[in-house]
Amino acid sequence: MRSLWKRIAAAVLAAVMPIALLSGCDKPEEYDKDVIRLRWVTYGASVPADVKKIVKAANDYSAEKIGVVVDLEIQQTEVINLIMASGEYYDMVYTCEWLNPYNTNAAKGLYYDITDLIETETPDLYRIIGDYWEAAELHGRIYAVPTLKDMGAEMMFRFNADYYEGEKGMTIPEFMKFEDLEPYLEVYKKDFPAKYPLEMSKSGIAGIFNSLESVVGSLIVMPYNREMTEIIPLWEDEEIMDRLRLLHKWYTLGYINPDASAMELSAVPNDTPIRSGVAWRGYSGYSNPADWGFNVKTSIYDGPYISKNTEQGAMTAICAGCDEEHAKAALRYIELLNTDRKFRDIFAYGIEGEHYRYLNNGTVLRTQEGIDRYNVKLYPFGSVINASVESVSEDFLSDPDQWTKVFEGYAQYGIHSRSGGFIYDRTRKEDIVTTVTAIWSNYATDLRTGTSDPDVVMPKMKAEMEAAGLNELLDDIRSQFAEHLASIG
Repeated sequence: MRSLWKRIAAAVLAAVMPIALLSGCDKPEEYDKDVIRLRWVTYGASVPADVKKIVKAANDYSAEKIGVVVDLEIQQTEVINLIMASGEYYDMVYTCEWLNPYNTNAAKGLYYDITDLIETETPDLYRIIGDYWEAAELHGRIYAVPTLKDMGAEMMFRFNADYYEGEKGMTIPEFMKFEDLEPYLEVYKKDFPAKYPLEMSKSGIAGIFNSLESVVGSLIVMPYNREMTEIIPLWEDEEIMDRLRLLHKWYTLGYINPDASAMELSAVPNDTPIRSGVAWRGYSGYSNPADWGFNVKTSIYDGPYISKNTEQGAMTAICAGCDEEHAKAALRYIELLNTDRKFRDIFAYGIEGEHYRYLNNGTVLRTQEGIDRYNVKLYPFGSVINASVESVSEDFLSDPDQWTKVFEGYAQYGIHSRSGGFIYDRTRKEDIVTTVTAIWSNYATDLRTGTSDPDVVMPKMKAEMEAAGLNELLDDIRSQFAEHLASIG
């Protein structure tokens, strides 16, 4: 089977190579003949300059530990899609709900069924992933290893703490309600009448619709907070409508910039005292004073909302064309990434002493060489929770136990979907989906930014969508959902 897939790959290689971002690695003969070599395709917008050096260091480590090395390719979305569509051979590949879509491709039989291997071949991996194996289940079988990272959406506001707590004596709580933001907006506007305390881009409030589990975009949804699991258009959720009404109120009061619906994110001033974000508690990326010119504190106003979609934010699948030897080797490699922090930190940060160094509290700090030549996102390379936590500076340290607290928060505060991983098959109503989605896009920006009044706009949008077949679409979705619930008991 492996040789067949290699022959298929040879037929398309010429087409792939011009746009492939191959890392290039050590030569095969550098390792013992019994060492298994895997082709690992993962996601990245670009290839860092020192990737060959990092892969060589990782291969030296994994060859000794488990007898497995990789040829790593960091590929953009289009290239990964081409590899999958062409049937080109790989051993491991990045998959999720938004890129190289897991559920679709697993259902097509493109990924190796690892259900019967993970517990016996990689017991430590099986234990560590734990309950999150459910994220990769399709019809009771498992075709990928979930990446343990931020598994639920937490929405927050980011405040200028020097102004609000230092100058005004206000308290920025760890948790707040959406409507609790208003006094902070009001006091700033009084002090600076010509400025906008909630200046934003056309993206609007980050994650404002995350309390609604997506069925068709942000338009047809399943609210997490309802007692019954229902599929509705978003205007039937009163909590969202109340938030959109508040945004419009804040817009009319001058708390939001009048050009918000046309502004690019890069144009939003750094000194804006309140911003919105979606991350996880303890996330330091929003809080570095060097980035903003003031100290920042965050307050979570919603979440974490956890669904199969959020849990499928990053996974690693094994090619269905692998023989069992290579499938087992791939699982051992993924297990090493999940259990050996020294190994995981190589892919996360590079080579110790060159690209990063460890600080006294156990976190890491990138060197300038690391920032310039190997500054990558962590999630495309495996579970984030096994990597050391990064501090933004020696003076602004992160919590080395950040991920323990994040996952404890999921257990304590997590709001879980009751949809059972429902994915709507839109093929029968694709024309209606396309039309209503286009209608939604005509209104969404103004709603997200508070520019339009939802009580005026929503009835107009509803009428247009109903004329385009919205009710027929809802009937089809609800019918499929009932069948889905029946199939999973």
